Amino acid sequence: MSNLVPVFTETHHALLFAWIARALISTSGDEKAAPALRAAVTQYGMERGRRMALRARANGDPLSMASYMAYGEWQSTPGAMEQVTLENTPHAHVHIPKCPWYTAWDENGLMESGRYYCQVIDEALGRGFNPALHIAVNGTRSNGAAQCDFVYEGANLTPEAQAKLDETKAANLGRGGVLPWEYHTGHLYKTMRSVLEKELGETGRDAAERGLAEFSAYFGAQAAQVVESYIDTDFKALPAHRQG
Repeated sequence: MSNLVPVFTETHHALLFAWIARALISTSGDEKAAPALRAAVTQYGMERGRRMALRARANGDPLSMASYMAYGEWQSTPGAMEQVTLENTPHAHVHIPKCPWYTAWDENGLMESGRYYCQVIDEALGRGFNPALHIAVNGTRSNGAAQCDFVYEGANLTPEAQAKLDETKAANLGRGGVLPWEYHTGHLYKTMRSVLEKELGETGRDAAERGLAEFSAYFGAQAAQVVESYIDTDFKALPAHRQG
């Protein structure tokens, strides 16, 4: 086995979710699996949103929509995502015609199981950051729309506000606010295993473990070990080495 540490990307994250979801659907059926999957993604998203809020507060920034857009915890691989801005004020309205999650599921025949992630993740992130904010999800490609369509209500990105957002985003990156994909994948696995077991007992936990076994077969045992190494991490708190 190679001693090189695996380099994780959005693809690892996307495929792990879809493999776990497919395993659960295969044993429980859509009717039971769907609400449990949504519950798991909701908890995962809200924990991410709360970490974003912790960073914003620590830096003296308001929990506004502009701050939400500035304190994102991930960056896409160059060329993996495309975004088209339709308007900036009073709301930020964007279309996303290309997304690495959609690409990963499409290329691996996993759209039917992967689509559950997109049904709730953005609403959960916003609610975790600030329940008073509203992100309108008008459509997602994985659920049949021509492109993902989001409206960040009240963002009001005037040129001055956009410049401030860009400055805040750069500062967040410099402080370590953008976390590696192995961290996000470990967070996803821990949350899904916990929530699915809570919702569906041993069937839920087994689905998570079967999904990770597929992940191991595809990406290698070392990559799966990296994911499992995060199982005792407190994802409700900021990583100690990345605060600031």
